[in-house]
Amino acid sequence: MATYGGVLRRSAAVVERARDSVRLTRKALARFARPQSFAAPPHAEAAAVRAVRNLRSFRLHYALLLWVLLLASLFPRHRATMLFLMAASKLALLYGALLKAFPNSALLRRILDRRISAALALTVICAVLVMTGAVPQFLLAMGIGVPLVLFHALFRVRDDLTASSEETAAGTGGDPRPISEKKGDLEMGSR
Repeated sequence: MATYGGVLRRSAAVVERARDSVRLTRKALARFARPQSFAAPPHAEAAAVRAVRNLRSFRLHYALLLWVLLLASLFPRHRATMLFLMAASKLALLYGALLKAFPNSALLRRILDRRISAALALTVICAVLVMTGAVPQFLLAMGIGVPLVLFHALFRVRDDLTASSEETAAGTGGDPRPISEKKGDLEMGSR
């Protein structure tokens, strides 16, 4: 293949951005299920605050877990439905990529609102599941996945609140008290 004197080079910024993205993804997946990041909440209010906060911050992970469980439960008998759901997820990812690429687009923001498109996608997916008789597999996947998600959301402690005492002492000039007070305020609820 002739290049006619041109040399194809990758931009250093693109390579660095890809490395950062891979590094951040690896960190997020490692933080998602670290054993030392789990503890029982002290009381019901702290449990509710922790569950809501974790559901917000890990919502993509939880959705992916539930989606994989649904696809795995459909595999043996409902391959066509599984392939349709995979195609639907590709369309949803494409829509999300378009929203990310064109954040100020009037067409994507006003006409194809995110909530309307999500409701439409869920309606189509539910209709396909009902028409193909895959409702028992859906209920099985949700019966396994939803308790896992709720237990993770309830018992998962934030990473910045589980710092070791050396890191805490080094970060506050030797006095770990302000950080521990903040931990108490966040986990116990503001008083």
